[in-house]
Amino acid sequence: MTAPVPVAVVGAGSMGENHLRVYDELPNATLTEAVEPDAERADSIRSTYDIPVHSSIDDISASDAASITVPNTLHRSATQTCLEDGLDVLVEKPLAMAVDDARHIVETARAQDAILQVGHIERFNPAVEALGTILASETVLAIEAHRLGPFNDHLTDESVVFDLMIHDLDVISSLVGAEIDYLNAVGRTAKSNEYDHAVAQMQFENGVIGTTTASHVTHGKVRTLNVVTADAYITLDYQEQDMAIQRRGVEQTTTMLEQSGYRTETVSESPFIARREPLKKELDHFVDCVRSRETPRVDGTDGVKAVEQASAVIESIRETNGN
Repeated sequence: MTAPVPVAVVGAGSMGENHLRVYDELPNATLTEAVEPDAERADSIRSTYDIPVHSSIDDISASDAASITVPNTLHRSATQTCLEDGLDVLVEKPLAMAVDDARHIVETARAQDAILQVGHIERFNPAVEALGTILASETVLAIEAHRLGPFNDHLTDESVVFDLMIHDLDVISSLVGAEIDYLNAVGRTAKSNEYDHAVAQMQFENGVIGTTTASHVTHGKVRTLNVVTADAYITLDYQEQDMAIQRRGVEQTTTMLEQSGYRTETVSESPFIARREPLKKELDHFVDCVRSRETPRVDGTDGVKAVEQASAVIESIRETNGN
């Protein structure tokens, strides 16, 4: 039996806490150590998981792989350090905040012959996985995403494009399977100095139209994806991990009370989806790739593409706004 992979978690904020919990639960991984400079958080991790907690990333010594869950602006430096120290790495999205930084991370991973996975978690959402299988036999015309939520103080310095929209840019691109040929975006700075509400429209080289709306200023939390195909209309809820498919059914001319009429029926389908926590699927996949040395489903190339697209959205908004 293959021994569990020893894994470290770098950064114990809200996302890092989830990585700690999941690695502790996975049978093919051993949560070995963590890095967290905040003394109170570090003490909490020690008492909960009984592992060493370092104040510096340079002190990692007992792990073969690491999750990088530090603030986005530190992704390049933290990921570079781990890769250069011989670790395989899963870095939370976005891979970096600039395209050049993202590309440099990928180059380092290749030079080190390391596994590099990017945490675009929605790719591991069971509903998204099921949708990909369904669309393989459909002619996709358009995909529209909405990812909306309330404003929080920690969002002051983060654009909604890199925080939320980047999820759907990645998902839509993976489902369409083509490069973006045209992109236009608009955005508003409602509650901070960054774009809090943004809408992007794109057309891919194969003709598919994509539209994504992301917001930090709505009162409710919305996570939906709608797909128009030549034969169906599909609605997906990321949070509920469910999907509904509407197809045109019976079409015929009928006679009612000596008057002719036209009748249509819609056939509704609700595919069965085996629900599971996406993060657990994602980290389980990462550990499997560390063991097998296979390329992750969401690798560095995918991470760079998402950063390129998010950056293009920001640039389009700036051009539209004249700044």
